[in-house]
Amino acid sequence: MAAYTLLQLFEVVLAAIVLLIGVLDRSTPTILLGGGLLIGKAILNILAAEGGTVYRRSLIGYTVGGIFILGAILAVHFAG
Repeated sequence: MAAYTLLQLFEVVLAAIVLLIGVLDRSTPTILLGGGLLIGKAILNILAAEGGTVYRRSLIGYTVGGIFILGAILAVHFAG
């Protein structure tokens, strides 16, 4: 297995652990953080088909994930 593949698997496992900790602690911000990290990783991998550097794809993916996290935290704050 390539080092890049192992790194990706490691990142997904860490994001899943953050998500699981948030669910077990019933902590909405932690759940949203884990979900945002997984969204960022998914977008990074979706963009792989278009080419481009890993840095560019990571920047786009994790920026979208960060926007999701901030937007969702604001929505939770004002909804409840």
